[in-house]
Amino acid sequence: MNGIDVSKHNGTIDWAKVDASGIDFVLIRAGFGNDISQKDPKFEENMQGALAHKLHVGVYWFSYAVSVEDARKEAEVFKRVLAPYRRKIDFPVAFDYEYASAQWAVDHNIKVVDSVDSMDRAFMDSMRADGYFTNLYTNIDYIKTGRFTADTLSKYDVWLADYSGGPDYPCGIQQTGSTGKVAGINGNVDMDVSLKDYPTIIRAGGYNGFPKPQVIDFKSDTTTDIRLSLGQAYQLKIDAKNAPVVTVGTQGVAVILPRYRDGDESYFYLVGVGKPGAASGVYVNGVKQFVVYAA
Repeated sequence: MNGIDVSKHNGTIDWAKVDASGIDFVLIRAGFGNDISQKDPKFEENMQGALAHKLHVGVYWFSYAVSVEDARKEAEVFKRVLAPYRRKIDFPVAFDYEYASAQWAVDHNIKVVDSVDSMDRAFMDSMRADGYFTNLYTNIDYIKTGRFTADTLSKYDVWLADYSGGPDYPCGIQQTGSTGKVAGINGNVDMDVSLKDYPTIIRAGGYNGFPKPQVIDFKSDTTTDIRLSLGQAYQLKIDAKNAPVVTVGTQGVAVILPRYRDGDESYFYLVGVGKPGAASGVYVNGVKQFVVYAA
């Protein structure tokens, strides 16, 4: 997929034109630093515009961290900014520490206490602990000069700034240039290409607030609703390699009585015990199959 990354520096964007130009995804700056006042002033506008035109969206935070503690503060602010959009972000959320990050500390006579590698891990682990799919924005120079350890680079997906053609280091997203031209955006814009199907990866893994899809590893012989009078029994058969767990959602409507297992087939009796009008879902391995009504 072809994409761009944007911030307030790109001004007001005509998202309808961006969408029509063939862009598939956008990586939006949420802000920088460790205070909510440093939220990107165009973040809301950019998020809403991109989402309204069905573009895939990822988000990044520009870091000025000088310590592990500072990086964790940045992550907490990042989470606050992302919260309203959590279940709409289907690309990674990124930690972005660049030459300008280090130069800011020099210019302000502030000592950087911890390595960029340890600050990155602190930030990313904080985001991961909250269920976000993360990636690390970096470049070939930072990789070759050892600013990030091999363990860190193997632990997180990489968003690589590499304008030389094909990526010179394995990555999930490559930033391919900074002078792109896209309809709807005045001036230059950063261009990106995604080498992974992140929307599928993120949804399938239940990241960024998306519910993890239920894995159906069984077959029930009953999927339509049934009615049971008091004391009436109904036999349920489940075909599964492992013994299934069958439950009712509301007590006092029906009870489950295990019968026997024959190979991959498990048999149960569902016996009515409720008053007419009561109802309950019947679940196999936590997945609702049908409703039983008391007759």
